[in-house]
Amino acid sequence: MIRVPLPQSAYARLLALRTGLRHFEAWSARQARAAGLTPAQHQLLLAIRGHSAPEGPTIGEVADYLLLRHHSAVGLVDRAEAAGLVERLRSEADHRVVRLRLTEEGAARLETLSELHLEELDRLALDLPAAWAGLAPVQRAHGLGAKPGGSSRGGTVEISIGRVYDGEPEAGRAVLVDRLWPRGLAKADAPFVKWLKELAPSSELRKWYGHRPERFEEFARRYREELCGEASSPLLEALGAMARDEPVVLMTATRDLERSGAAVLRDVLLSR
Repeated sequence: MIRVPLPQSAYARLLALRTGLRHFEAWSARQARAAGLTPAQHQLLLAIRGHSAPEGPTIGEVADYLLLRHHSAVGLVDRAEAAGLVERLRSEADHRVVRLRLTEEGAARLETLSELHLEELDRLALDLPAAWAGLAPVQRAHGLGAKPGGSSRGGTVEISIGRVYDGEPEAGRAVLVDRLWPRGLAKADAPFVKWLKELAPSSELRKWYGHRPERFEEFARRYREELCGEASSPLLEALGAMARDEPVVLMTATRDLERSGAAVLRDVLLSR
């Protein structure tokens, strides 16, 4: 195959585009700090307010918006909640689901920042779209960009987490990922079709963690290391293949879903 060299104009347009974006990000961070927020908190507020569903996003959806691991998103939400910017609400449709909503204070700060950002984007609009649009012919010449006729769900993997005591999930294949059988649950009433205790945190790690919130980040790090072992690899592959065929719900008896081993396992699977 003959390789077509990139024209000098492509490099110039990429430079203009990335420089403009970096200046905008730096400007945005300064505005957030002036409003008493960290840039990450500003992004969190925007992810919640900009979510299409009126009931608000889940922490998992926020993690996707912000390109964060689940436990990192949990920590960000915890700090924003302590600052009075966001609040957690149980979904009326499904009490197993926790959704996020802005407080009046959070909404007011976001509105002020958003007005400033829209004005700045108007100012930048003369430069950035020209650089962006100018790259389209180069992308086509090199076979890049979106392919027509492709499926919007191609390769989609849906993995969520749920609690065994809340019953069988409405959609998806449920898999228990705890090392111990849920206390008080009869096998005949099990709301899952498979038990993968081999993928659960080791007994030593589980006992050390003790579901203490301040230990979650270290627990998640150690658990991910365990999942990197050779014994876990084929099970992770099998579970990932299952999730490519249909939605999968990782079930646990843990009360705090957001700081559970199931949440860490979900992040690991999605990252693969």
